[in-house]
Parts: sequence; structure tokens; C-alpha cells
Amino acid sequence: MKIIRSNQTWRVVRSFSGESHCLERLALSKGYRVAGVCRALGCSSRYLYILFTRDIGLSPKHWMKMERMVVARRKLEGGKSPDDVARDLGFLSSATFCRQFHAFYQTSPALFQSKRKMFIHSEGSASSRESGSE
Repeated sequence: MKIIRSNQTWRVVRSFSGESHCLERLALSKGYRVAGVCRALGCSSRYLYILFTRDIGLSPKHWMKMERMVVARRKLEGGKSPDDVARDLGFLSSATFCRQFHAFYQTSPALFQSKRKMFIHSEGSASSRESGSE
């Protein structure tokens, strides 16, 4: 097996069959658990660790933690509540999600959303003023 970057996604490709899996989707479907991804791919955690460090440069656990936070940010940007995001991404609780989000982005999910809304609102106001003055 090998992990390659293709069309903005990571893919796990089986050497002999050529079968491939989207790593991001696989990680999400297995709740960002290394053991679940190993079972789905039919490999040991040690082998998965070797693949990740060789092909991505990160451990599977570290990559999954980062990927989970990227997906969380996108869901928050899309308007989902922190509680819904925590539930969607398989966190044990909303509080756990909020702590991990804060540790990763140095802001709470709620503050992230409110700052983003203010930024989008002020951008919209500025563009409407600019178009109105022409």
C-alpha cells in the first residue's frame, strides 16, 4: 500500500489491485480512530504508522487530529452549531470538542463563528458601499 495526494485529497492505494480509498472519507467514517482505519484497510497499526510517516510525514493519529479540526472548521464556517459539529465528528461531548478546537485554533468554536460572521458582514457592507458610490 501507499498513500498519495490526488485531486486535493489523500488516497490509500493498494499495490497489487490498484484499489484506492479516500483517506479523509475513511477517517471520518471510522470516527477518526486509527484502529477503525486499520480494520477497514486490513493492516496493523504499526504498518499504518509506517505508511503515514513515509508518505505523509505525520503519524496517523496526528494526521487524523489535524484533519478532524479542518473538517470542524469547515462545518462551523458552514453555519453548524458547535454541538452539531461535535456530534457529527464523533467527539465524546461538546466540551471535549470545544477544548480540542481551542487548543488547535487558539479560539473557541463560538468565538470563531462570531468573528467570522462579523468579518463577512463587514466585507458585505464595504462592497455594497463601494458599488453604491460608483
